Amino acid sequence: MGSRNIPRDEWLTELDNFSRQHEGWIVRVRIKDQAGHERTEVVDLPLQGVSADSPRSRALDVIVGDNNQGHVTHEVDDPVTIAVETTDEGAERGLTIRSRDGSTVTVEFRTPMRPEDVDSWPRRS
Repeated sequence: MGSRNIPRDEWLTELDNFSRQHEGWIVRVRIKDQAGHERTEVVDLPLQGVSADSPRSRALDVIVGDNNQGHVTHEVDDPVTIAVETTDEGAERGLTIRSRDGSTVTVEFRTPMRPEDVDSWPRRS
């Protein structure tokens, strides 16, 4: 398994692309605090997006859910790194955001997939 770090000056563009590409994908959101305690905040809800207000934003928003069930917004304060997590085969597993205080937020896809394989993915009608 690997990861690809996103340079800070590319966060806005990369997060916008990531959000468009993975909108609706079913995710789990896990939070690990600075002491290493982990909890699952969201299980099996569709990803709406991950966004920053500006290139120098002090926070990112992870938004999941849908109109029928409502949505959950998790704010990540003072992020310092963002990485796209991948499988050994190159499929994207999700996104990990680390904050300055050492806490992390991980958005994991229920089904890891390479972006180029999405077109052949069966969709629900």
